[in-house]
Parts: sequence; C-alpha cells; structure tokens
Amino acid sequence: MVSGTGEMLKCSRCSYSWVPRRDKAPDRCPRCRSVKWNMPHLTVTCKRCNYTWNSHTGSPKRCPECGSHQWDVPPKTYMCKRCGNKWNAKGGKTPRRCPSCSSKEWDRDREPDERATRRTTFDVDDGMRKRIIESYRKGKSCVDISIDMAVPYSAVHHVIRDHIPNRDINV
Repeated sequence: MVSGTGEMLKCSRCSYSWVPRRDKAPDRCPRCRSVKWNMPHLTVTCKRCNYTWNSHTGSPKRCPECGSHQWDVPPKTYMCKRCGNKWNAKGGKTPRRCPSCSSKEWDRDREPDERATRRTTFDVDDGMRKRIIESYRKGKSCVDISIDMAVPYSAVHHVIRDHIPNRDINV
C-alpha cells in the first residue's frame, strides 16, 4: 500500500491528503490524529441527493446536504398513469395527488367512461345524418339539434365535425 514512491494518502475521517515520510502506513492521520484514517466505511453517500461526505460514525442521522433522515434509503419513484409525470415522493407516505395534473386517481389506469361508451355505441343512420346537417345549415346549434331529434350531443357534434372539418362548430 505505501511505498517509497511518494504515493498520496487520504484520511477518510477529515479528508486530509499527505505523502508519508516512511515506507509503512502510518498509525494515525497527521491532521486529526484518528486511528481510523484508512477505514473506507467512513465515506458515506446519500441515496437521495448523491452527496458524498466523510462520517465520523459511519452511520449519520442525516445527510448534511439535503437534510434527509432517510439518506440510506433510495427514494420511491411514482408515475402518474393519467399524465405520465414521474416524481420522487418526499417522506415515506404515498402521495395524494399527482404534482403535475393534480389527479387524485393518478395511480389507477383509466377505465372507459360509461358515458363515453354510450356515445360511441349510438348509431346515426344516413337519413338522420342528412337531417342533422340540414338543421345545422339552417342555423340551429348542436344542442338544439340534439334536443329536437333526441340524439346524444356527442353524436350530433361528431356528424357535423365530419361534415365540416375545418370550421368552428356552433355549439
């Protein structure tokens, strides 16, 4: 480990670096006088912020950089299934909301909405399609057409959007 080649030594307790005068390893650090100067377990890395420091005990209470008491536990990563946002939670509790979209149900997969299923299953035949387009051209709004014909609003809007794709639709 130590030879007469001028190899640098570093104390793992106070981080002092020096070149030894003799060929054998010293018993103590010349600066802090620690006998544990070459024990690697005194170098600690926080798993939260990746800060590395020398600890006098080897098991400190908190990280000096981020202040975390859980410096030796990697943070729990969460992902919102609604918006795709990823974040690390602070503390050991499961978050209530997604910090990006504020969804309370960020951890659940989206299930098809019952109303959306009904909208997509409503069939509009060619005769009804023509009457919807005719009523819209006469100046009626989508809501009025929906009420008059007893057709879901989404079906009326879909028919008009398909017929007049590049214009604003009168709701």
